Amino acid sequence: MLDVGVKVPHSVLVSLMKDIGADWDIDYELNIILTVDLPVVGNLNIPVNSVGEIKLPTLSSLFGSKTE
Repeated sequence: MLDVGVKVPHSVLVSLMKDIGADWDIDYELNIILTVDLPVVGNLNIPVNSVGEIKLPTLSSLFGSKTE
């Protein structure tokens, strides 16, 4: 497991709450550079990029009636 500490500005949290309230999903963009230290070559940087959307469950889907 890898624990990563993240500092998030207040304005980003406010923007996130507005986005969730508008369409009930979270849009994200992830840009990470993995650095691997190789003994002979040195540091090898591998960029990892991902863009997507996480759909959140609605209250009706959590507590609504289940039809079979």
